[in-house]
Amino acid sequence: MAHRFETARFHAESGPASLFTRVRHILREPARLKAQGAHVIERLQQRNAPVEELTAFDPDHWALVSADVRTDTGKWVKSTWRVHADGRDWWVVIGLGNALVTVIEVDPWRRGQGEGVVTEGPLHAHVERVNQDLMRG
Repeated sequence: MAHRFETARFHAESGPASLFTRVRHILREPARLKAQGAHVIERLQQRNAPVEELTAFDPDHWALVSADVRTDTGKWVKSTWRVHADGRDWWVVIGLGNALVTVIEVDPWRRGQGEGVVTEGPLHAHVERVNQDLMRG
């Protein structure tokens, strides 16, 4: 199923700072992630993922890796978090409404700073402004 809108990815280490402040604000409380839908259930099974651990989101013990935003609005739509569970490192992608999007087992050295990550330019500045405004209220 194709997205209805275009997204861009930003990394926690290269900002925009206001985007990551907002994601951490929205996801500031521990929560049970909703693992619904054929895609996520299939991925959990295929990857022999520890479902109980990967759906028990705790922002105090998980590290925020990246955030994806709509390019038209600059607003957050999903974020990727790193957690160590069942003796392995995982990236857990969380969408709006505490929805589990997917899980990916990763090597401990992976940082998620691939060439598709936006680190500067007009979109970076736009997302910074939008999220500053959203945090102001």
